[in-house]
Amino acid sequence: MADSKPLQTMDHHLNLLLTAEEIATIVKKLADRISRDYAEKELLLVCILKGAFMFLSDLVRHLKIPVKIDFVRLASYGAGMKTSGRIEITKDIELPIEGKDVLIVEDIIDSGYTLRFLKDRIIHSNPHSVKICALLDKKARREVEMEVDYPGIDVEDVFIVGYGIDFNENYRHLPEIYYVTPIHHSEG
Repeated sequence: MADSKPLQTMDHHLNLLLTAEEIATIVKKLADRISRDYAEKELLLVCILKGAFMFLSDLVRHLKIPVKIDFVRLASYGAGMKTSGRIEITKDIELPIEGKDVLIVEDIIDSGYTLRFLKDRIIHSNPHSVKICALLDKKARREVEMEVDYPGIDVEDVFIVGYGIDFNENYRHLPEIYYVTPIHHSEG
């Protein structure tokens, strides 16, 4: 993993976790596995918005198989950074799922509630198969059983931004992935 001087904002440091090159290596390995596993099959990628859009974009460019792409946006409501477990669909999948091989593309798996909800919902539409591809897996935060078929890399229980992942809609544009640490201001 990368190590360099952190970026700094008014309230926190952004500490480099993965460089753009390290991310690209992980994405290419995942794309190669997916391409092998789905050779001769029709694959539907379902990207969870907003965080996974950069990951999906890079993943698709490395795939060696034709795919169809759709998007879903889900919201889980809770206080602060913790999910309530109640999930609402704010943008639904539009392409037909029945009889298809579906691969859910997610940026980071945390508690697992959102992915469990989406996978169960897709299963009710009678796909041929449903699997999960996640760039980052934060297993320490898992609250529901969740198998990741195409895992990128395990990460510690830290708050992550960059490469599509945001904090209050900020930092999605960064080509690297950072973990956030607070700045402790000294009192005068």
